[in-house]
Amino acid sequence: MLDLSMPDTAFAYSRHDPDIGRTISFRLLEKERDLELLWRWMNQPHVVPQWKMAKPIEDIAAYIDTNLADPHQDPYIGLIDGIPMSYWEAYWAKDDILGRHYPAEERDRGWHMLVGEPSFFGHGTAPAVIRAFTRFLFLDDPATRKVVGEPSVAARRLLRYAPVCAFEEQGEIDLPDKRAKLMFCHRERFSQQFGL
Repeated sequence: MLDLSMPDTAFAYSRHDPDIGRTISFRLLEKERDLELLWRWMNQPHVVPQWKMAKPIEDIAAYIDTNLADPHQDPYIGLIDGIPMSYWEAYWAKDDILGRHYPAEERDRGWHMLVGEPSFFGHGTAPAVIRAFTRFLFLDDPATRKVVGEPSVAARRLLRYAPVCAFEEQGEIDLPDKRAKLMFCHRERFSQQFGL
């Protein structure tokens, strides 16, 4: 049985969220520590339709190697009260395929995410975790004026959370793997609504 409560000490971000009464943290993904966890998450029935990564563990290991070597993105594990529950990829939009679909500014950031642990569904934590990662990206680089997203038009649950996380729809775009909603979250609006 995988131990999900391994102690975490090197957080890139950690903050108690008063809305859910829990501490949300993010740490850089570590291949040796997180390979089995990410492989299990990628093979969860609720993850497969969006990520299409239901593959052998060796393929997930190669995917991690590629992500860790890619200078335009960083992979993170998200935790609530120290328990790993989500996977995130923070990327620089200008260097991403998304940067070809709008006039990306130099320090625009974006993210991809999945909630891997089904036990975290239905507890109202998703908006808090989305806001926490967005806040982390704004704090990580003071020059970032905008956090962007491109969720699939089929990702109804995620799209439902966008407005309550200060993301505004900009229209639909066609990406190689999906039809997506282009979403912007501006630093000023986020700061006014939730603080930084």
